[in-house]
Amino acid sequence: MPSVSTIQASIAKLPEGPPLVVALVGGTTGIGSYVARALATTFKNHGSKLRVYLLGRNATRAETHLKYGHETSPGSDWRFIQVSDLSLISGVDQAVKTIIEQEHAAPFAGGPPRLDLLYMSQALSPMQESPTTKEGIDAQMSLLYYSRIRFIEQLTPLLTAAPTPAHVISIFAGNMEDSIKPNQPPIGPPSPKDYGITSVRCHTTFMKTFLFEELAEKHAGKISFIHIYPGLVDGPNFYSDVNPLWFRLVWRVVKPLVSWYMTKPELCGQVMLSLATDRYPPKGTVGQGGSSKGANGSVAYSTQRQLGGGVYAVGMRGDENKDVSYAKIRKSDTAKKVWDHTFDTLKKAAGKGGAA
Repeated sequence: MPSVSTIQASIAKLPEGPPLVVALVGGTTGIGSYVARALATTFKNHGSKLRVYLLGRNATRAETHLKYGHETSPGSDWRFIQVSDLSLISGVDQAVKTIIEQEHAAPFAGGPPRLDLLYMSQALSPMQESPTTKEGIDAQMSLLYYSRIRFIEQLTPLLTAAPTPAHVISIFAGNMEDSIKPNQPPIGPPSPKDYGITSVRCHTTFMKTFLFEELAEKHAGKISFIHIYPGLVDGPNFYSDVNPLWFRLVWRVVKPLVSWYMTKPELCGQVMLSLATDRYPPKGTVGQGGSSKGANGSVAYSTQRQLGGGVYAVGMRGDENKDVSYAKIRKSDTAKKVWDHTFDTLKKAAGKGGAA
């Protein structure tokens, strides 16, 4: 597990590299906003090398983050793209269209239209009811999985156009592998009778691992894929009105008892930013001109236990799994089943969204 000092030292080197274009989906609140602040602080003396797209619903919160970014990192370029509902594939497509248009209209720092880093943290509170969207997908499942894959799919031309390897970071439950019964791979949403926090985590984490492995192979040398369990992160979301009153009352009692285990927002943002370093390279770069040493320690092992294998399931400090992910239930056709289900679902949802 990289130490805090190693993590901080690694992100301090980011401004020494080429300019970065970053998209933060869900960047107006919670962990996404902590990444925004970490970027602004890290590039405080190198603002001309940073462009950030914040994607979310709340324009007022976004304005606060944009103001902080401009003041903390003078010369940096901060842009807000309002998306009323990130669980809708049609909303994803419209947001992507805006990013592509803006990148082509004004490429950053003399480089090509591109995207170097894509962070995705959109989610409902686990305490919220999760309705079915008008496109026919459970909202939480979409936010945690389907909409994130759609962002990756639609932004791939910009990600592969980056002059240095791009990084895709999905923030939720990266290295939390639930027990799965043989011959019952959790592909698709949980059944209504099994639906809950644990089953949603199980299904989204499983599918994301295998889908990411397919994408890493397809974009070897170009894009690295990481999903991370951020741990229990301190912040205002625990007191949000979207949570039931009983939870907010209980949390006020429980928080002092668990505060020692919680990650502070500043450190959380730094950890997330460290995932953009060369400790997590794309598949096929280690041993072929790439180094086995990264900016914050040795290159990480992938979900298939390959050094620098391109897909990383990591814990709250960026520490990877010690074993092959889902080793006992992997089959030769598992990834294909996940791929076919995912893109069939997205195709159907896009059709419904376009017709709405």
